[in-house]
Amino acid sequence: MSEEQTPSVDDLKQEEKLNSERIVIEEEDVKGTPPKVDIAAEFQKLGRQLAETLQTAWDSEERKRVEKEVREGVQSFVNEVDQVIREVKTSEKTEKIKGEAEEFKNRVETTDIGARARQGIVQGLRWLSEGLEELANQFTHPEKGVDGTEDSDSTEA
Repeated sequence: MSEEQTPSVDDLKQEEKLNSERIVIEEEDVKGTPPKVDIAAEFQKLGRQLAETLQTAWDSEERKRVEKEVREGVQSFVNEVDQVIREVKTSEKTEKIKGEAEEFKNRVETTDIGARARQGIVQGLRWLSEGLEELANQFTHPEKGVDGTEDSDSTEA
C-alpha cells in the first residue's frame, strides 16, 4: 500500500474530530426517551483507535528489537546446519561408508548372490500367486454342467 492510499493516524484523528457530533441532552429527553446514539460512529471511533494502537506497536523499538533477534537467531541456526552438512560430506567416515557400499555392490554384482536372490524372490512371488489363486477358487461358484445342473463332484457334501 502506498502513502497516498492509506491515511495517517493524524489524518484519521482530524477527520474524526470534524465528523463527530456532540450529544445534547435536553430536559425532555431525560424525562422520557433516551438520547439518540450513533452506533456506527462509535464503531468508527473504535476502529481508528485500534488502527492507531497497531501502528504504534508496529513502529515500537521493542518490536524492531525482537524482529532483529529472531532474524539473527534464524541466520545462526542456518549457518550451524550448513557447517554440519559440509563436515559430514567431507568426513573420513562418510568416505569410508561410501567405499564399503560400492565394494558390497560390486561383490553382489560379480557373484551369484544377486542371481540367487532374484531366483528366491521369483519363487516367493509364484508361491504367493498360487496361494491367492487357491483362495479365489474357494469363493467362486461351482461350475454348471452341460444340462444346467451342478457337477456331481460339487453336490456331494
